[in-house]
Amino acid sequence: MKITVANKVHLIGLGIASLLGCASSVFAAPLDDLSLQQQGDVVLATIRLTEPVRFLRSTPSGKTRYVEIYYERVPSLSNSDTWLDSEIRRASATSKTPSFTVTTRDQAVQPKLVVEFAREVELSVNPSGDGRGFVMSIKAEKTEEFQPKISLPFLPEVLPPVAESIPSASATKTKENVPAEYTSQAYALMLTGRNALSTRNNLAAIDSFNRVLLLPPNQYSQDAQEWVGVSRERAGQTARAKAEYELYLKLYTTAPGVPRVKQRLANLATPKSEIRKDTTVRKITPQSFVQGGISSRYYYGETTLETTYPFNNGTQTSTYTLKDQSSLISNVDVTARSVDENYDNRLVFRDVVYENFLPGQINKNRVNSAYYELKNRTDNYSARLGRQTPVSGGVMGRFDGVSAGYGLPENWRVNGVAGQLVDFTSSIQPTFYGLSLDKGSMSIYLINQMIEGILDRRAIGAEYKYFEGSSAAYAVVDYDIYFNVLNTTMITATLGVDSTGTTFNFMADYRKSPAASTRNALNGASTTSVQDLLTIMNQDQLHQLALSRTGSSAYSQLGVMQKLTGNWQVGGDIKLAKTSGLPASGSTVLDGILSATPDTGLEKTVTAQLIASNQYSAADITSVGGSYVTSDYIQNGGMLFVYNRTSLDTDLALDSSWNFYSQIDNYGSSIVRNTPTFRVTYRMLQTLSLDAEIGTELTTTNGPYQSSISTRIFGSTGFRLDF
Repeated sequence: MKITVANKVHLIGLGIASLLGCASSVFAAPLDDLSLQQQGDVVLATIRLTEPVRFLRSTPSGKTRYVEIYYERVPSLSNSDTWLDSEIRRASATSKTPSFTVTTRDQAVQPKLVVEFAREVELSVNPSGDGRGFVMSIKAEKTEEFQPKISLPFLPEVLPPVAESIPSASATKTKENVPAEYTSQAYALMLTGRNALSTRNNLAAIDSFNRVLLLPPNQYSQDAQEWVGVSRERAGQTARAKAEYELYLKLYTTAPGVPRVKQRLANLATPKSEIRKDTTVRKITPQSFVQGGISSRYYYGETTLETTYPFNNGTQTSTYTLKDQSSLISNVDVTARSVDENYDNRLVFRDVVYENFLPGQINKNRVNSAYYELKNRTDNYSARLGRQTPVSGGVMGRFDGVSAGYGLPENWRVNGVAGQLVDFTSSIQPTFYGLSLDKGSMSIYLINQMIEGILDRRAIGAEYKYFEGSSAAYAVVDYDIYFNVLNTTMITATLGVDSTGTTFNFMADYRKSPAASTRNALNGASTTSVQDLLTIMNQDQLHQLALSRTGSSAYSQLGVMQKLTGNWQVGGDIKLAKTSGLPASGSTVLDGILSATPDTGLEKTVTAQLIASNQYSAADITSVGGSYVTSDYIQNGGMLFVYNRTSLDTDLALDSSWNFYSQIDNYGSSIVRNTPTFRVTYRMLQTLSLDAEIGTELTTTNGPYQSSISTRIFGSTGFRLDF
């Protein structure tokens, strides 16, 4: 939002650059993955983005059909990419949750994800453990009443301990938190029992599940109670199996496994021949399927810039009209998946095609993901080969290569990664390799990165994540042992107080910007090769040049969201941000002669927001808010925003918004911007949706030397087909 106009030349240059920027900016797909996992009576929906983000707030919470997740992008080397609006991921309906879509909105103003369910659900939202997305905890819908011919599982499904979710139904029966060592023991015993059943060693399975039940009540107690009965039944201990099943039904009256246990109990009194007839399918049937979506969207923008400035003891006005955007952006997202008792493998392809119809512009094609993933669920190993985004381990962005791991994070998991970074530029890309070790909620890593045979980055780091109920925390530290600088340190935390309906969130972030690397010496140089720079300097001088062109940024935020009566919420946050300056550097045209740049000073932002949801329909939301900004360059700046979404039915939705921004800087210039927009979305059938958006941006600038009025009209229309 910072716009400073000091003189006529600067303003005209700024106007032309901004118009060309709209025309030539590169678009990137923000959504990386959407996955579902059941934990007890909760389904976890994990939304992963392609880069680290800061979770700000979500609204509304509780029972809703529509939720918005607000965030900010963490500064990185690839932040010059413009994230796409209207990118969509779709989750199909399951036996526990309705189908829903995740859509990116307002990436240039207030980035957010819009999540819309086919029907009302009860949920809460937290940041994910890896700092690259969010986890929605969705209360599973009630299982239908017992039916006598359901297919019974042959082996128990043993999910990892709930380290990143709220406790399961069995865990919540305890009044105290279960120590982590007991949870780890129970998990290992469940796996042992499962393996024993798979080899028909029923007595060993009975022993393993009984040992789980001897531990303090934990998230595996419920499943162990069911499967000790199954083990006894398969061992021919009919009376004891019946007792175990009856105990299960007394302890877990509303559990998802009740229909299965009722059927098992009924089968004990049924002739074996009839049991076989009613339950012909015992094993989990292997499944292979393809899902994904294809979308295409046309963007149009035209700007008129009217500038008034002194000329020959008078004033003169010049007017420019320019079509600044005419492009078609198409997105392909395909996942082929194969699942059976032992494996969960998939092939993923995600591509964005950017066709620019403006004169002199080029088209772009970006394959954001193209990888094959092999995951063994019984022996606990996995591997991913191809173009992918990193999960952790200090990798600095998208890469072509391989990542693999073995073991369980709750015990020990060893991970390795190697490849070449991909930032979609013509520069030579660095190669890297790294190792990491996971233990519970902690992870440590070592990574080594090379560029043209020269050490580019060598760092050690650690990550910590915590997740329980509506509270979460994530911390990371990355220290470059080649440059001897602290590259990144960040902690983010969310605390939910269920009794009062209050949610607190906090973040503190310090990082080198860009991350410390030898490549930073190329910033401002007339070459893209560090070997070229070594023709005029030695390696120590190259090292120092890279350091002099490496800045740093600091950011902190404290926010709160409070539920009011009905479906009303109020919230706000305070943010502090500062970016360091850089000294003068370079002495030749080859390495680039750069002037010193001052730091930005401390920027302070205070934001408040009032949200109302489900006031006149099952999925409407209205938010009104504003923010106030001051810094060393901005005397005062403020923004007001109003947003409404109305779902006329499950297929038709209307979005309207208005953003107002006003700023006065220390150079005597002022700027006022109004941006109203309107969007309509219509879903045809269950898999095809159409939408269109239109808006205008009116900007008035007054400075000591001139004034200008910029009017931009923009719009877009597109479709998405899911399969």
